[in-house]
Amino acid sequence: MGKAYAEKRDFDRTPEPPGGTAAARDGARSLFVVQKHAARRLHWDFRLEHGGTLWSWAVPKGPSMDPADKRLAVHVEDHPVDYAAFEGEIPKGNYGAGTVEIWDRGTWRPLQGADPAAALAKGELKFALDGERLHGGFVLVRMKPRKAKGDRANADNWLLIKEQDDDARQGAGAAVLEDQALAPVRRPAGGSRRGRRVAKTRTTPPEDQAPQLAKLVASAPSGPGWVSEIKYDGYRLLARRDGADIRLITRNGLDWTGRLAPLAEAIAALPAETLLLDGELVAFDPKGRTSFAKLQAALSDRRPERLRYVAFDLLFLDGVDLRGEALSARQKALAGLLDGVAPPIVAGDHLTSEAARVRDKACAMGLEGIVCKRLDAPYRAGRGADWVKVKCHDREEFAVLGWTDPKGTRGGFGALYLGYRDADGRWHGAGGVGTGFDARLLDALRTRLDGLAAGPPTGLLVSEPPPKGLHWVRPELVVEIRHAGWTGGGQVRQAAFLGLREDKPADEVVRDPPDGLATRKLVERKTRIVQAARPSPRKASTMEIAGQRLTHPDRELWPGISKGALARYWETMAAVALPGIAGRPLALLRCPDGISGEHFFQKHAGRGQPDTIVEGAFDDAPYLAIEGVAGLIGCAQIAAIELHSWGSTLDDPGHPDRLVFDLDPGEGVAMAAIAEAARLLRERLEQAGLAAFCRSSGGKGLHVVVPLRPEAGWDAARAWSRAFAEALAKEFPDRFVAATRKDIRRGRILIDWLRNGLGSTAIASFSPRARDGACVAMPLAWRSVTARLDPSTYTLETVPGRVLRKSWIDPWAGFADAARPLPVKRDRR
Repeated sequence: MGKAYAEKRDFDRTPEPPGGTAAARDGARSLFVVQKHAARRLHWDFRLEHGGTLWSWAVPKGPSMDPADKRLAVHVEDHPVDYAAFEGEIPKGNYGAGTVEIWDRGTWRPLQGADPAAALAKGELKFALDGERLHGGFVLVRMKPRKAKGDRANADNWLLIKEQDDDARQGAGAAVLEDQALAPVRRPAGGSRRGRRVAKTRTTPPEDQAPQLAKLVASAPSGPGWVSEIKYDGYRLLARRDGADIRLITRNGLDWTGRLAPLAEAIAALPAETLLLDGELVAFDPKGRTSFAKLQAALSDRRPERLRYVAFDLLFLDGVDLRGEALSARQKALAGLLDGVAPPIVAGDHLTSEAARVRDKACAMGLEGIVCKRLDAPYRAGRGADWVKVKCHDREEFAVLGWTDPKGTRGGFGALYLGYRDADGRWHGAGGVGTGFDARLLDALRTRLDGLAAGPPTGLLVSEPPPKGLHWVRPELVVEIRHAGWTGGGQVRQAAFLGLREDKPADEVVRDPPDGLATRKLVERKTRIVQAARPSPRKASTMEIAGQRLTHPDRELWPGISKGALARYWETMAAVALPGIAGRPLALLRCPDGISGEHFFQKHAGRGQPDTIVEGAFDDAPYLAIEGVAGLIGCAQIAAIELHSWGSTLDDPGHPDRLVFDLDPGEGVAMAAIAEAARLLRERLEQAGLAAFCRSSGGKGLHVVVPLRPEAGWDAARAWSRAFAEALAKEFPDRFVAATRKDIRRGRILIDWLRNGLGSTAIASFSPRARDGACVAMPLAWRSVTARLDPSTYTLETVPGRVLRKSWIDPWAGFADAARPLPVKRDRR
């Protein structure tokens, strides 16, 4: 280790590693790490291992996956390899004082066979990253020295740039590191000083914890520092207790507490007031092996007493957040909690033998495989390299893309046609599976398949033609199958059905196409959807979603998107969408024959309207209203595609709690100008003492939304909004207009203030629009409001996947707290 690193640090006063303990490793598997460093200035430290040291750069804005972003990277002193595992708080008075947190890590390799040291000396190093967040090719390019003032005058400045490859992402969403302050990591008295991440205290367990997932690898890891567990064949389940409140949550966020009453009672009996467990819901066969078929049978028969919960991790216990602790510490805490526990809770086994031997024994016993976990790693949501899984058999999950008719006396269907997404999101056909179903399952699955009728996925790639007469369905069902490998045409060989994966969404069925495939061809997509013929008792003219009856779920509202899909969208999005919709006066835009048919607004109760949609009025202004997910499904039932809300609540309809300025671009106005206009409105609103939030309108424009304390009346709000818009139009006449006349709007942006009056409405956040593409009005972070913003990427099909990611942060989370009074005297009308 060079002197520069040691000379800047007093290792009696800082927990940073002094170095000298790690040997140089093979460069082909060299590690990289990105550490988020909340020092005097927040920045990200980017480090590449080479020759027994870590080459290091400070990146003020963090890496980006967008090749258009050229990130400044200041070359700093080499660090010891031990530093790659460091997390903690560097005390004040020390060099680099502040909090350090590992944000990404993995391995790297030089591209084009270059010698890394020689490339670095020449000033251009091309390399590929394989991390938990960063992937693909990057380049570090040294900038030419220039004269400058201040502490960067003699800095060794480089640019960190993403290469244009399949991993590249364009737009604001590619800036994967966000400038957010880190919570301090405190060390208790007597604790280890060397980079130990220590438990934090908080009042209650997290409510939205996503599980940590294992990465599939071909062989078990070797060496110390790993522990192995049996790979259970069940459903992932998080068990949360906050006093008397017990919640059992599946991997994709479903609340199964009501389905698993015996387990909920057992969780309540554990010796803890607050906890969060991670584990697997399973059923055991007579030989003590987990059986997915028995698990599904128990759930189908409503016999939860047959099930067991294998708890293998503890994330929170009696006010202490353990997610930052090493796995070894969490396992000790878990063992103490479950000491003497009885079924249905079972303590998971942690095997310390060599992982390869554990895997061989598991395979000999006919088990699915093993999961290996790093003992020194904290708990991190999502899939990463700290947990890896090694399978014994070719068991894989696929999305169901279609089905064939049954033959002979067989009921239900003949076979399921399978598919998967690749890393770029493209669908691939993977052949069929026709064995492993009993008569009851054939009928039950057929009923569900009938409700999913659709065309083939857009851009579907196949090497062999799909079966003739195939009935296509929306890719929503996920199945697990066992197979004997792949044909040269990309079809699974000798496939057998093992079970439905109710705990996994189809969007997570991602894999690389098998090697050696023949050329893949696009399947032509036809807009017309053909419903398979079936005897009337089995015809799926209705379905149930969130406990609500939905008729004609296969009726097409957008090309390729049905009424059932709209209802499922609202069921998925209810938790985030309802705060801006429920309890507010609404107007509904209905499209009974889809977006190509008649459109009309509805503010009065109509004939045959679901009772989950109610009618009301204030000062002779009519409205509709809903409460809860049932109301959203009711809107889908009557083909109400767009939900438009008042700027006030049902509790106080006469006093607005928000203003909306709709930036509606005229012909020839680019997104750069619209984004700049939104930021200008934000600046002027803040100067007036008001906060501002942004969302896409679902069309070409943007909404700037202002949270208010509900004190002023509608007349005052309307007058203030008009004056604000007209003042901007007067100040920038070449950019803005405040009147709706189309003849004066070419090349300019209308600041539409007319939505801020009694009875006026604006599209609600997360509401779809009745336009081609099924775009959604999407709340936006201000950092994404740039020239690169593309509102068309926020659609009914893409938004749930974005919002349900653990990494998604609600950009409007502080909306209510930011409310301020309208800067006028209170209107008492």
